[in-house]
Amino acid sequence: MHALKYPTGQQDFIYMRENGYVYVDKTDIIYHLVHNPKYVFLARPRRFGKSLLLSTIETYFKGYKECFKGLAIESLEKEWRKHPVFHLELSGMEKGNFLSLIEELERQFRNWEEKYEIEKKSDVLSSRFRDLIQKTSEKTGEKVVILIDEYDNPLVNSLDDDSLHDKCRNLLKSVYSAIKGMDRFIRFAMITGVSRFSKTSIFSGLNNLNDISFDDAYATICGFTQQDIVNYFKPDIREFANKRGVDEETMIGLLKERYDGYHFSGECIDTYNPFSLLNALEKSSLGNYWIMSGTPTFLIERLKATDIDFVNTFRTEENAESLGTVDVASFSPVALMYQTGYLTIKSYDPYLDIYTLGIPNKEVNYGMFSALLADFSRKDPVGTLKTAMAMKESLTDGNPEKFLELLKTFYAGIPFSMHPNRYELNFEKILYSLLHLMDIDVRSEVQLADGRIDLLIKTDKYIYIIELKLDSSPEAALQQI
Repeated sequence: MHALKYPTGQQDFIYMRENGYVYVDKTDIIYHLVHNPKYVFLARPRRFGKSLLLSTIETYFKGYKECFKGLAIESLEKEWRKHPVFHLELSGMEKGNFLSLIEELERQFRNWEEKYEIEKKSDVLSSRFRDLIQKTSEKTGEKVVILIDEYDNPLVNSLDDDSLHDKCRNLLKSVYSAIKGMDRFIRFAMITGVSRFSKTSIFSGLNNLNDISFDDAYATICGFTQQDIVNYFKPDIREFANKRGVDEETMIGLLKERYDGYHFSGECIDTYNPFSLLNALEKSSLGNYWIMSGTPTFLIERLKATDIDFVNTFRTEENAESLGTVDVASFSPVALMYQTGYLTIKSYDPYLDIYTLGIPNKEVNYGMFSALLADFSRKDPVGTLKTAMAMKESLTDGNPEKFLELLKTFYAGIPFSMHPNRYELNFEKILYSLLHLMDIDVRSEVQLADGRIDLLIKTDKYIYIIELKLDSSPEAALQQI
């Protein structure tokens, strides 16, 4: 029996507090947030606690002081003023169905109009939103709070349909622009999502929006730190360790290498994926929970179709501006992978304002490359994983002949004829994905004083240098090595 109740899949702060679920206290950061910038935007990957964050902020602004008993904000806040809150959730749009977005907005606006007895004077959603903000503030005598959860869900769900995407963009832009010029009626507004779209001009009316996505002060507002793990989860980690027959320190290390490693600011504070960690502790099993909950199809399709330097995409450098936005015209795969959680910040150069990116942890490494391999090779993922593990064993044992035999067998079953003009690129993508799936130290394009190594593989006992050649001889490759 676990010492803690885990809120896996639960995003309602009040429900969690009233029913004794474990809540990792972020209210000191929340207090700082709601008393500083007035209009806030935060981007985080899916299932990283954005909805719980907004639910907590909503509960705070509604003045439910009793829900915060024992939390940091209880002693920080002195007034506990009650504000009307408009919590707009946009996760309900059906993919490919523009009418469902309109219906969802209509439903939520109608509920607020009834609650605050505001007469509907227009069918235009942006006008209704402006009326709601102004009239509700005037009726209650308090400024309103606006919380928009998953603002980009309709945009992401329409990326493969330009016409639908434009409709969603224009509608949302008009609704969000209703906030502009309403400062005297608004106490606080926060928008969350996975991506910040640039060419859509979705935020053009909100030029005072403060993007805290890369802010050191808010880097851990979603997700768990190593200190959180120690403070909140030690009893169940100890139980988990006993079940696996290891000591507590080893168990923490196993959790860390699988679920930790996310960084959302230049300070690079380690952050665990909360969804995966909570599931692992609740089930006492090191599963791939976040990955199994859904891989973005549009991301896989983009990586499969692009001619980018695939090998170096998973260890690359970008500036903050390019990471912070998704440009639907050029659609940078690197920015997309960062925002969806498949890449994270590894280091930061403040002088050049450059972030070095890499894969966060073992769970993401497995999920990304197994999904890519399944798509590239059209082979069964379970069989592919077994092949990768056999390849790893051959390299670890110092048997390159066995490795090459397995590799040839694997390639023999792939229909490269489907993409004859992309043979070399697909060969490289599949090889690199296989090597990463093995979870070994592999480096590409390694620069030396007198040349460059295509692939360098390191195990505990052996180092392998691989030179890739197309329509050339083994002797030429050996000569280059």
